[in-house]
Amino acid sequence: MIDPITAFAAAQAAVKGVQAAIKLGKDIGAISGDLMKFFDAKDVVAKAAAAPKTFKQSDTATAFNTVMHLKQLQDAENQLKDMLIWSGNAPLWQSLIQERNNIVSKRKAEEVVAQKAKDKRRKEIDSAVMFVLSILLALSIMSFVAWTTLELTKG
Repeated sequence: MIDPITAFAAAQAAVKGVQAAIKLGKDIGAISGDLMKFFDAKDVVAKAAAAPKTFKQSDTATAFNTVMHLKQLQDAENQLKDMLIWSGNAPLWQSLIQERNNIVSKRKAEEVVAQKAKDKRRKEIDSAVMFVLSILLALSIMSFVAWTTLELTKG
């Protein structure tokens, strides 16, 4: 995985590539690679923004840097949207956003299902451990009672 700084630079380069291609009148197929690079890089930066931070900078500096990168990428995405709409590719943009939303909602649903399965498994393990400990406790008590009874009957 590339670092957020490199991803941010790649996103900016992809936007410039798309802008140049549209100005030259190239069709959408010619810029699809740059669009994919942009969205991949934007995703890397967004994930880095959500990840726990290292403390090489102050909290305020880290937050400012993250917010500025995300804002610049959001502005770049808006520029790409406008360029696609102006170039007659509005339906493509709408389809792209709809598909992205579908993928995100599907991924989130899968994460919820996976988390529920993990929680269920954890509860099953906890129940099994409690069952085994209960049996051990019961056996210990029965052994103690049997030993005490034997000792009392001997004496």
